[in-house]
Amino acid sequence: MNFLYLEEVYRELHDILIIGKTIERNNKKYHIIGMTLEDEVKLYIIEPYNEPEYCSNRKKGVCNQRKILKEQEKEEYYLNCSDFYFGNERLQVQQSSGSPLKFINDYGEIQLFFEMMKAGWVIPEWLKNEEWDNLQLTTLEFADVKKLPNYSTEMPIIIKHNPNPIQHILEKTITLNVGKSNSFSFTDNYGDKVQCYINNVSLINVWEDMEEQFSDPQYTKKFLPEQLQEIKEHCYMALEQSCPKGMCYIGVEYECSKDLNLQFYTKEYLKSCPEEQEGSVSILMMNTKPDKEIGIHNLPLKSCVVQTAVSPDTTKIPAELFSYLEKVDAWEEKV
Repeated sequence: MNFLYLEEVYRELHDILIIGKTIERNNKKYHIIGMTLEDEVKLYIIEPYNEPEYCSNRKKGVCNQRKILKEQEKEEYYLNCSDFYFGNERLQVQQSSGSPLKFINDYGEIQLFFEMMKAGWVIPEWLKNEEWDNLQLTTLEFADVKKLPNYSTEMPIIIKHNPNPIQHILEKTITLNVGKSNSFSFTDNYGDKVQCYINNVSLINVWEDMEEQFSDPQYTKKFLPEQLQEIKEHCYMALEQSCPKGMCYIGVEYECSKDLNLQFYTKEYLKSCPEEQEGSVSILMMNTKPDKEIGIHNLPLKSCVVQTAVSPDTTKIPAELFSYLEKVDAWEEKV
């Protein structure tokens, strides 16, 4: 460590708003610390954290991706919030992130807590003796907000949640043929027959897509040159681990007779065991969407990226329609 590191992590908070409200839901407690104004407005929430066990503590059975996908539990935390209402003022969440406190090694995060206390935040009694291993810090960043909201302790806060969809396991064997279409059906959890059409299977050159993103002025203008270089190096390193240069991911365009999102995985991936990686590039695939909204069967056209690396001459991929995702209605919470 050196003093340059201290310069990099130091956070200049122009303004601080303390909220200090605890929420109890489903026998769990959540605490809204408050908000800060830096280059943007952010809100901070302390939540429960349970480290996923998956197969780490199991003495029997094989630990593979199939077992992990079937056993993982998706907690409904505040990462899925879309809007906060302070009286008549609406703030839209632009992006969110969660950091387990046990993994915090950034002095900037520790400084945040000190600054909040200095501004008047009183740590609630129930939180004082909670181990950091059991907590995470959720940070919500708001779009197009230049100042903190006008807020008083008597003012109700309305939070709009957009819950994660419900996953239903299918494990239906599917062969994906590059450049070809296919159709199939399955029975959903309501007993209804769902007709699906695979319109196209393609190979995606993610390295090319990443380089285009880093050449896009609309993307690069958000960062300083040194920040952009660091992001590039991190992404290239992470991508090299999951999809080495010269390899491709698999894109599937499909239509369904019900408004469901399908999740395809290769047989190879489902049999594999998780490997330790130094980064993640899943965020790069979030903007991959079909060119059209409606497919040839007059149904909504959707896409799925199968993030298993294959060679560019691949024509046939043994896969599974592992699960489908059922949307859950948004709901509001008054604090």
